[in-house]
This record gives sequence, C-alpha cells and structure tokens, in this order.
Amino acid sequence: MAQAVVAVFLAIIAIIALLGNFLVVILFIKNRHWLKKAHTCLLLALAIQDILTAIGLLVLPGFVQSADVYDTPADSTLSQLYCSVVWSRYIPFALAIASVYTCLMLTIDRWSAALRPMSYRRFSNSIKVIAAMLIFPWIAGFGLEISAILNVRSNEVNGTYVCSWIITESELKKTTIALVTFFGMILVPAILIIIAYAMIVIKLRQSSTKIRPVVGDLNRAQNSGRGQHTKKSESFTHLKRLTRVACAASAIVIVCWLPDQLYYCLFQLDLVEMGTPLHDALVILAFTNTMLNPFLYSFSNKQYREEFKAILCCKFRSQVVQTQVEETIDHPLDERSIEI
Repeated sequence: MAQAVVAVFLAIIAIIALLGNFLVVILFIKNRHWLKKAHTCLLLALAIQDILTAIGLLVLPGFVQSADVYDTPADSTLSQLYCSVVWSRYIPFALAIASVYTCLMLTIDRWSAALRPMSYRRFSNSIKVIAAMLIFPWIAGFGLEISAILNVRSNEVNGTYVCSWIITESELKKTTIALVTFFGMILVPAILIIIAYAMIVIKLRQSSTKIRPVVGDLNRAQNSGRGQHTKKSESFTHLKRLTRVACAASAIVIVCWLPDQLYYCLFQLDLVEMGTPLHDALVILAFTNTMLNPFLYSFSNKQYREEFKAILCCKFRSQVVQTQVEETIDHPLDERSIEI
C-alpha cells in the first residue's frame, strides 16, 4: 500500500477523531456533574487521549507527514531528543497503550459496580481513587513504550544528524523485549478485560432473573413496595447501560490494536517485515479506534445521544428561541398558553 494512500486514510481518521472527541469533551464540560463518577472521568480521559493521538497523526513525521518532513536539529543533544521522542513515533503509540489501560480501569470500575456494589459505593466517588485510575494508564502507556526511545539514536553523517534504529544483536534480549512489551502493552490487559466482562455478564444475567419476576408482580404489590422494586429495576437498567458502553469501548480498543501489536511483536522477532501492505492496513485499523468512541456513545446510550443532539443543534435552537421571544413580545400570550 503506497505511503500516500496510508497518509490519506490517517488524515481522514485524525480529522474525524478530532471533531468527534472534541464533541465528547464539550459534552462532559456541559455536564460537569457527570465527572463525580470514575467511569465518566475515564470516558473523558479516553476522549482526551484520542484527541492527542489525532493531533500526533497530523503533525508528527511518519504518519500523515512524511518521515523526513522536519529537519533534524543541528545540535547533538537536541537531535537525539528529536529522534527519540518525535521521529520514533513514541507519543502516538504510548497514547494507544494508555487507552488500553484506561479501558482496563474502566473495566475494573464496571466489575466493581456489578460484583462488589457495596465496596463500589464507598470508593466510586473518592477523589484519590479516581485520580489513581486516571493517572495509572498514562504511566503504563509512556512507560511500556519507553523501548522506542531507547532503541533510537542520532548519527552525524556529512555534518548532518540522521535518526536511525539501534539493531539489537542478542537474540535472547530481542525475544525478551518483544514478548514483554507485547504481553504488557496489549495481551495481559486484553485477557483481564475479557475475563472481567465475562464475570459481569454472568452476574447481570443472574440479577436479571431475580428482578424479572419481581417486576412482573408490581401490579399486585403495595405502593411502597412498588416504588422500591421500580427503583431497583431502574438501577439495574442503568448499570447494564453503562456496562454496555464500557464493554463496547474496551472491545473496540482490543480489536483495533491487538492485530497491530501482534504484528509488531512478530517484526521484533524477525518473522515479518515493516512497511508491507498488511502492516499498513493494520496501522490504519489500529488508529481507526481514535474516531469510533463518539459514534459508540451516540448509538449505544440514549442520554449521550440526546446530549450530542442538543450540542449540535444548540445554535439553531438559540435562533429559534430568539425568534419565539420576539414573536411573544409582538403578540403576548395569555397565562394558559404560556403554561402549555
């Protein structure tokens, strides 16, 4: 696949991701009371990570821009810093790993809500717990991707500094790094996420069978009992809805990033080559993840969908309201009409 084609796909993905995730950020800013819960803070963190990734795709070399779009600094220290942080594509892939671990934190939050509800009520609003769940993915992402920085060097060639990869001679070291990074970056979090959601599904099905007959008997229940059971049913429905969104977001991250990370692991083991059409396709698939979450929130959650519509139609609605106010001034309504 030609690099120009890959660049076009990545540019489209980045632009859609920027627009969609900025909309998500506006949504959470508009509804700040949502951010009192860990799961909504984590969804906001995912949106911010996707925005930063999209910006990286547009401005960093090797994605939308060509690998040599920027001149390497003439200073030896600055050139090494440029090669390690910018040329190596460290930041976008570190953000990708941070997204995986953010989904893991989101899974832990949903697992606790479903299987440990009493404990969850105690820590779900804790600022310290929420802060830890938000910070840990960033540490994991930028820490696990550190090998990209360590395996790049700046060489002086004919008075100009050039970035290049350091080739590891030791097969044992190469294999160890490949497996540790693959397991740490994607495989272990993915397995934990799958196990946790399997446990959640089993628990929700068990709870559903317990609630269903109770809901069916509401017409024969006393008024006080009816209210209690209805509240329990609504709480269960709310839990299922939030869990469905979190599960879908986690599944998207795994499906998009696992193939690319597996391919990179095989490359480190000298089993495949970089730059092949398959590799380019997997890179496009991986970064497609950055633009999908806003669509996911809109399609899977009615409340988010209505809020998105409210934001998008805000300008139009404000114009309509202004027109209605002017008409009201010109043609005052009676009290009954206003109430209606």
